[in-house]
Amino acid sequence: LAMSCLCKGNADAFLVCNGFKDAEYISLALLGRKLELNTVIVLEQEEELDLVIDLSQKMNVRPVIGLRAKLRTKHSGHFGSTSGEKGKFGLTTSQILRVVAKLSRSGMLDCLQLLHFHIGSQIPSTSLLSDGVAEAAQLYCELVRLGANMRVFDIGGGLGIDYDGSKSGDSDLSVAYTLEEYAEAVVASVRFVCDRRSVKHPVICSESGRAIVSHHSVLVFEAVSSVKPMAHQATTPNDIQFLLEGEEARASYEDLCAAVMRGDHESCLFYVDNLKQKCVEGFKEGALSIEQLASVDGLCEWVLKAIGESDSVHTYNINLSVFTSIPDLWGIDQLFPIVPIHKLDERPGARGILSDLTCDSDG
Repeated sequence: LAMSCLCKGNADAFLVCNGFKDAEYISLALLGRKLELNTVIVLEQEEELDLVIDLSQKMNVRPVIGLRAKLRTKHSGHFGSTSGEKGKFGLTTSQILRVVAKLSRSGMLDCLQLLHFHIGSQIPSTSLLSDGVAEAAQLYCELVRLGANMRVFDIGGGLGIDYDGSKSGDSDLSVAYTLEEYAEAVVASVRFVCDRRSVKHPVICSESGRAIVSHHSVLVFEAVSSVKPMAHQATTPNDIQFLLEGEEARASYEDLCAAVMRGDHESCLFYVDNLKQKCVEGFKEGALSIEQLASVDGLCEWVLKAIGESDSVHTYNINLSVFTSIPDLWGIDQLFPIVPIHKLDERPGARGILSDLTCDSDG
C-alpha cells in the first residue's frame, strides 16, 4: 500500500520499514529499492541483518539500512515500561557494534544510513525529550566515526497530545509543550551534539503516529433518554416509628436527629450512612419490611436535601456501545474529551452520567 502511494508521491519521501521482519517482508522492501523508492530497512533485531545481507545479494539490490537503538533514557509515565533498555524492539550498544562489524566485513557499511529510536509514547516534557535526543545524537556521531554513511536521524514517535487541557508534564493525559517547542528541542539537541563532534547535520524525520491520527475521527452519539435522580417516597412520623423500637436503629436515628438540630453537616452525613447500613442489615435478616426500608431511604434523602448534599445526578442513555466503539477507554484508560454539539448557547444546569445501551459494566 505504501509503495503504491509513494510511486505517485514525493521522490524524497522515506518508506521506513520497522517492526518484526521475515524474508517476505525484506524481499518486498528490497523490491521497493528496485523501483527507486526511498526504502529504508530498520533493523529491530540483530538476526534480521543476516536476512538483509543474504536477500540483497540474491536480488542484486544495494539496500539502505537503518538500525533502532535501545536508549538508556526512559520516562516514568503510563508508557514508560515500553521505553529504555526494556523496550520491545531495538539493539543494545553491543549489538550495534556487532552489526557495524558484520556490515564492514560484508563491504556494506556504506549502506548503514539511518539511526532510529523511540523514547516512549506520550513524552511528557521537552527536558526528557532533549535528554533522549542528545543520547541518540551521540550514537549517531559514533556511527559516523566508525565509518557508516549516516544521513538520517529518525526520532520515532512520542509527540504527545494534551487530552485533558491541563498542559502539564505531570499527567499521562497531557504534555507540557507545544508542537513548535517539541521541534525546537529536537533540533537544538541534535545541532549541539553534531556541532561539538564536527559531524554534518542529519536529515531529521519523525514517526509521530499519535499526534497525526488522534484527531482523525470523532464519534457522534445521541442521548436517547434520561433517567432523573432517584425519588424516594415522602416519609411521615408514623412511617419511621419502627426506628424507635430497635435499640441499634434508635441510637443511630437519635444521633442523626441531634446532628440535624445542631446543623452539623459532617455528622449528618456520617449518621445517614450509619442508619442506612443498620437498616439494610435488618432488612437482610428479615427484621424490616420493604416499606420500612423505603421509609428510611426517604428520611435520609430528606436530610441530605436539607443540608444541600443531595446527589441530583441525571443518567443519560446514549446510543452506542463503549465496549465496541471506544475500546481504548477501558483497555488502556485512554481519555476521550466529550463535547456537546448543540444547545451551546445554554448554560449547563444538571450533572449527568452517560450510560450506553448495553449490559457491559464498562458502559
